[in-house]
Amino acid sequence: MGRSNDARMKKIPLIVVGLALTLSGCAMQEGDFPSLAKRPYEDAATNSNPVSPPASPAVAALPGALQLAVDKAVRQSSLAHAKFLRNLSGVKRLVNNARGSAISSEAWVAAQMDLSALEIGRGPSISALADIDGMYISRLEAEYIDKDSGGAAIIAEKRELIQQQVKSQQDEIDAMKAQLR
Repeated sequence: MGRSNDARMKKIPLIVVGLALTLSGCAMQEGDFPSLAKRPYEDAATNSNPVSPPASPAVAALPGALQLAVDKAVRQSSLAHAKFLRNLSGVKRLVNNARGSAISSEAWVAAQMDLSALEIGRGPSISALADIDGMYISRLEAEYIDKDSGGAAIIAEKRELIQQQVKSQQDEIDAMKAQLR
């Protein structure tokens, strides 16, 4: 029993100190403290015509050499994409014929070979995407570091076109590969 009384006696000073600290916050002197009531500007109607930040300067054209490089990448990807689309129906036909065939059967091998050729044929589109990615990054750096005005948006628009072509090609190839499994 003596030990439990000792433990209680040791806890009492801690409790007293804790209460003193807690209650000291409630015993503040009266003073001139700010009101928590709403201020007049908090009830005012919001401005229906907010001021928009100034638009960044638009660039109508890229520097000549850069514009030529962007156009070349778009042309390269578009030509490869057109060729891809021309060859796509024939490859799809072979893949449909090979669906359900045994691996290494004649139909399966023919479909795989044409599918591989179709994949190789999209190389220029992928290369064009890599090229335009590099141009886009360089232009963004120039705008940020050198404070050159605009141009990245023009490249981004063309980049999106190439990226969509590459994605649609990949989606078609993935769908055909799934049929051959």
